Amino acid sequence: MTEERSIARMLAEIDRRIIYLLLFIVVTVPILRPVAMPLAVSPDTKQYYKVLNALGPDDIVLFVLDTEFSGYMEIQSGVLASARLIIEKGAKMAIACSHPEATGIPPMMFSYLRDVMKRYDYKYGEDYVVLGYIFPNEAAVASSAQDFHGVVKEDWQGRPIKGTFLDRIHDWKDWSLIAIFSTGVRSDAFIRHYGLRGTPMVINCIGVMIPTTKPYVDTGIFKALLPSMRGGAELEKLINAPGPGLAAMDCFTFGHYLVIIFIIIANIGYFGYVRRRAER
Repeated sequence: MTEERSIARMLAEIDRRIIYLLLFIVVTVPILRPVAMPLAVSPDTKQYYKVLNALGPDDIVLFVLDTEFSGYMEIQSGVLASARLIIEKGAKMAIACSHPEATGIPPMMFSYLRDVMKRYDYKYGEDYVVLGYIFPNEAAVASSAQDFHGVVKEDWQGRPIKGTFLDRIHDWKDWSLIAIFSTGVRSDAFIRHYGLRGTPMVINCIGVMIPTTKPYVDTGIFKALLPSMRGGAELEKLINAPGPGLAAMDCFTFGHYLVIIFIIIANIGYFGYVRRRAER
């Protein structure tokens, strides 16, 4: 009986620094060495994959980074996996930003995707163009839907877009797909000026936006929704390209396992020592 009480007391009085250290380890190790824990793929992600997988060399995608850096970390896996799939399908891609911070994302994105771009001979000007910060407000979104070249004449480095594949784009109906990666900066404007007119659109948004975005999927304005970081991890699994999403899911999984273990330990310590001592 005494031994049971001593074990219970030890469990009740675990140094919190040990808890923090173990949590740090189980979160850090999967980032450095992902273990690819089993992950179920949701119907939303399957539909999103189906839309992007149907693209071909004749299609042009407006790839909208509707995010700032703080929100980008939540949808990074979706951004990278979506761009990889578009490149593999050979579709053309115009990258645009609706937040000034997002202008730093394309160089990072293409640095990460250098291998697949080299493998598919994906070249700047011929296959993709970075337009930069061209959607500062709703007026810019509305104008681009009416007369794209009346609003956008140069890429982010001041080079004319005339003579590129964007010569085929005149207004909202010429885009094969608009892929929005969003924390909600300008998403509503794209819905009003593109989606409601019939331009096919998909969205990868942060978690808090999912409940308000889902109705637009149900009504067909968005053809598919990739839900937050979890959706990005599921897409990585579907295209067999493990990345930051699956690594993050490993962290979440092991972190939650550890929390459950400590909840059990805390209850043993409480009922085996703290409560008994209080009763005495």
